[in-house]
Amino acid sequence: MKDFFSHGSPFLGHPLLTAERTQREIDFLVDALALGPNARVLDVGCGFGRHTIELGRLNFGALGIDPAAAMIEAARARAEEAGVAVEFQQVAGENFAGAGQFDAAICLFTTLGQVAADSRADNRGLLAAVANALKTDGLFALELPQKQPALDALKASERFGSASNYTEVQRSYDAEADLVTEQFHVVTPSQTQTFRLRYRLFSQEDAAVLLCAAGLRIGQRYAGYTCAELTEDSPNMLLICERCL
Repeated sequence: MKDFFSHGSPFLGHPLLTAERTQREIDFLVDALALGPNARVLDVGCGFGRHTIELGRLNFGALGIDPAAAMIEAARARAEEAGVAVEFQQVAGENFAGAGQFDAAICLFTTLGQVAADSRADNRGLLAAVANALKTDGLFALELPQKQPALDALKASERFGSASNYTEVQRSYDAEADLVTEQFHVVTPSQTQTFRLRYRLFSQEDAAVLLCAAGLRIGQRYAGYTCAELTEDSPNMLLICERCL
C-alpha cells in the first residue's frame, strides 16, 4: 500500500482541482490576505503546486513546500510547463525554518491534520513554523473541513471512472484514535494500485486552540472561499489569522 502523495497518486489527477477553481481560490485569498505588490507567500503543503503557481502568475514571490518528493517533482514540472517562476522545497511544514521572511502564508485543502503512514502523530507542529515564518504583520490563511459536518457527510465508499479504468475509495473513521482513513484503489487494465490517506478533523474550537498555542489568532472566519459567515453547519472553514504580538 502506497502513501497517498507518492508517485501515481490519484491526487495528481484529481478531477475537482481545476484551473478555474484554483484561480477563484487565489483571487479570494489575495483580497483576504491583503497581498500587496511583490508580496512573498509561503504555501505549506503545496502538493503539485496549483496555488503556488497561480500566485506566481500574479507576480507574487511564492515558495511551495511539501514533504512528498512526488508532489515537489510534479509541482516543478507544472511550473516549468506554465512558464511561471516560483520556488519549491521538499520539507515538512513543521520542519520549515525561515524566520520573518513572508508577508503571508497559506495552508489549504486539508493539509493540517494529516498523519504519516508510519505514525499516529499529525502535523499540527506546522502552525508554529508558520508563525515563525511570518513577518510581524503577516497573515495566514488556513482551510480545513469542519469536523462534524465532514463526519456527517462521510461516505463509506465511492467509485469514479469507467468500467475498466476507475478509482474506488473506501473511508472509515476511528473515533478512539480520532482518525479518518481513506483507501484509494486505482484500477487500470494493466494494474491495480492502492494508496492510503489518514488525517484528523478539527472543530472551530479545536482550530482556535491549536492556533493560539502556536502564537496565532483568528481574525476572520469564512465558510470557504466566499464572504459567507462560517457557521457550525458549514462544510469548510477558511480562517484568516494573524500573529499574536
